[in-house]
Amino acid sequence: MRSIAWLLVAMGCTGGGKGTGDTAPDGLQWYLGCGDPVCNEYTGPFTGVPLCADEGIAVGTACTEDGATCDPVDDCNARVVCAAEDPTAQTGGCPISLRAYKHDVHYLSDGERQAAAAKALGVRLATWRYDGEVGPGKPHLGFVIDDDPASPAVQPDGRHVDVYGYASLAVAAVQEQQAQLDALQAQVAALRAELEAVRGTCGER
Repeated sequence: MRSIAWLLVAMGCTGGGKGTGDTAPDGLQWYLGCGDPVCNEYTGPFTGVPLCADEGIAVGTACTEDGATCDPVDDCNARVVCAAEDPTAQTGGCPISLRAYKHDVHYLSDGERQAAAAKALGVRLATWRYDGEVGPGKPHLGFVIDDDPASPAVQPDGRHVDVYGYASLAVAAVQEQQAQLDALQAQVAALRAELEAVRGTCGER
């Protein structure tokens, strides 16, 4: 569905809406902006964001309101934005993972990280073939949503895997294992120091 906005331009379907002004201040035009870090599926419509089709807006046409957006019904949930430069071509590329584009940011506590790590370690991995697949192709590897539908690795619709959440659970497991390894190394260092102190005391006698 990402191609819809580009198809409108190719067909000359600029319509008579807000996206077709003859002139635009500072060279403003409509660009397809950044979407989700991992494309899964369209989750709109979004409150306060009009559909591009309803507004007659097409990517590449002139616009007049810097920062205005519309919804092109994109698989990555990208918005079409009115800007002087392509927002996806800026330094660093798409900024969707920056703090400025998020709210309610909460860093996991040690206990929450441990719980996430336990979730990752508790995932039951399986192989399977989808109904309708034919031939002796390689089976798929992963988890079955039915085993843990409330997992952070499952999208809100309960029918699709949240790959970003899945990867983040794995990161939590790695971080927790590293924390345990650091603690064990500290204990070993303390025991070595204690042993050396005992040896030094014995040598003085």
